[in-house]
Amino acid sequence: MNPSVRLTSAGETFSRVATRLLDELAQAEKEVSANTFSGRLTIQCLPTFAMHWLMPRLAELNEIHPELTVDVTTSIGPVSFASPFDIAIRRDPAHFSGLKPVPFLRESSLLVCSQQYLHSRPLVSPNQLDDHIKIQIRARNDLWKRWHSHFPNNHHKNNQIITLDHTFAAIQAAEDGLGLVVMPYLFCEKHLKT
Repeated sequence: MNPSVRLTSAGETFSRVATRLLDELAQAEKEVSANTFSGRLTIQCLPTFAMHWLMPRLAELNEIHPELTVDVTTSIGPVSFASPFDIAIRRDPAHFSGLKPVPFLRESSLLVCSQQYLHSRPLVSPNQLDDHIKIQIRARNDLWKRWHSHFPNNHHKNNQIITLDHTFAAIQAAEDGLGLVVMPYLFCEKHLKT
């Protein structure tokens, strides 16, 4: 730089403002780049939901978006902020830990059992479950309560009850002929079709 060339007062002011604006523009570009879609979609959801609803639909998603890498983590209870995620899926709105829930599925349930169980203990009516084995899901204790509100049965004291922690275990127990279970349709849809 030639020592005889100097900025005027207006030039110095312009240089300071231009430098600040260019720095802000560079920072804004960094922030936009950091928030730009990376090609990875991280989904945090419940294990049974992942197994019986999400996994059967991932092949179609991969066909539509081959550039997309899907990372699925499963957990129960409230949404965990221990690792980053793009989408968190839970059934209970209380599990969203301050996030705004957006409903996207409506759940309906039905009574299911294996053919083997049904042959050994015929079912006369949906409200007469006397002497049937009921499979309860500890994580979904609302399912049998809702069933009995739709099909009142005052004579269910003779039922043997098997209680399991999770829905996927109850699905397996029903498949193995251990009893009747009230199950969300979206978790047994594939089984019923086959």
